[in-house]
Amino acid sequence: MAFADKLVQTPRREKSGETGYERYDYQAIWGLVLIFESHSELDDYAVAFEFHDDIVRLNSSSTPTRARFYQVKTKVKGHWTLTDLSSRKKSKDGASLLPSYIGKMHDNYELFPDETERLSFVSNLPCEFMDASATICCFADCDAEAFRKFLAKLKHERPAATQETAKLMHFVRADLSLHDASAHVKGLMQDFITSQLGTISYSPDTLYKAIIEDCRTKSKFTGSIDTFDDLIKHKAITKSHVNSWLAQITNNDAVPSWSDFANDLTFSAIEKASIAKEWRLYRALALGAGNEAINRVRTRVRVELRKIPNSSLALTPLTDHLFGAIWSFAKATISNLTPSRAKAMIIYEVMTYDPSGDVQKADKGSADAKS
Repeated sequence: MAFADKLVQTPRREKSGETGYERYDYQAIWGLVLIFESHSELDDYAVAFEFHDDIVRLNSSSTPTRARFYQVKTKVKGHWTLTDLSSRKKSKDGASLLPSYIGKMHDNYELFPDETERLSFVSNLPCEFMDASATICCFADCDAEAFRKFLAKLKHERPAATQETAKLMHFVRADLSLHDASAHVKGLMQDFITSQLGTISYSPDTLYKAIIEDCRTKSKFTGSIDTFDDLIKHKAITKSHVNSWLAQITNNDAVPSWSDFANDLTFSAIEKASIAKEWRLYRALALGAGNEAINRVRTRVRVELRKIPNSSLALTPLTDHLFGAIWSFAKATISNLTPSRAKAMIIYEVMTYDPSGDVQKADKGSADAKS
């Protein structure tokens, strides 16, 4: 059986309890760090959230053969001890013991022995018996006596564990504080964008909100995953996905400034000023690929543009024509949409129009979203 099918068809562990919002968000933020690293290291990848483990990195978004499993856990203070890592809580009914952290790690190997590349425990605080200065440590490389105790605890819970399988298990010290992780990852994001695109103009805050929301959405999806395509669509960020973020930044940087076409607009002074204000806001907002409501309206504008590809209309009458064609749909799709915002959106699509391309497709069943 192909690994892609095996991943989806293998039953997953039930969640052992609720995850606090701050810690849950930390998982999404650390996943974004992993995405930045993977984009530079691999020709293709998929980083899946809350699927068999907190995060799973596959070496392909279409035909994976290898996987790295990550448990991302946080502590407010102190450090992780062997007792922390190997303790097992009782199930809600008290009839059985839930797996420990290291038990869960090894369980992934037992489920996917031929495909497991690495098993990692990720945290904001260090491990008591590991090198506190190292970013990544293999548990097998700690002090010999400490590893003997570690292996004994692991074998007690997972009898199939061996010294060799334990060598797949690592401790990762995340360089992200629990309470200010987003600030740090914004800096990493800007370094990543610069490494990929060079110096380019964009709104870091807007881009961060867009891409971290993509990660959160993948984490929170609880619907059925029946096929590998479902997994990629609903639970994973892929290299293609990240390339679409980069393409949007490039496209946004190429958008003319307001002064480049303002003289072509013949609206009244008050209406023109209102559209100008919305234009400045929308240029940044257009980076938000995850806003399904905006994407549906953008797609509708482009559909109407394709109907008049050879139009000789000037910018103002063209904007008015498109406004009449999309307004009813647009105001029903985007909450609190104003005519000035709609016209700014239309002008943006006119100025960036490419008949060969299209904006990210929106899910037809997506709920209304505020912009």
